[in-house]
Amino acid sequence: MLSGGDPEYIDNPNRFPKAKMILPVFATNSGYITKIDADICGSIARYIGAGRMKDEHEIDNTAGLTIQKKIGDEVQVGEVIAYVHTNDESKAEGAVKNLADAFEYSDKPIKFRSRVLEMYGI
Repeated sequence: MLSGGDPEYIDNPNRFPKAKMILPVFATNSGYITKIDADICGSIARYIGAGRMKDEHEIDNTAGLTIQKKIGDEVQVGEVIAYVHTNDESKAEGAVKNLADAFEYSDKPIKFRSRVLEMYGI
């Protein structure tokens, strides 16, 4: 058990409140994922309320992104690659479109190696 954590939530994360909208993001190309732009992902998360645009803004603890695929994964057009969790309907459509644009694809498989693992010689 984590220090100070409630085991009811740690063992059952589905007990946490959920955003009003959980929207799928679909692959726009078939092939292998070569890049997921972290800057775009972070900007979208902040935009939908998972972070602050300004110091006085509140953080929405139900907002965020769930990335379903990773670099090197093969996907087909229309396959779910991520989800946008938001309570702000006015921002939902743009967030989904922009998150889809954060993914880049290649026709050929790629050999992806974690930079963190490389640093540790693993």
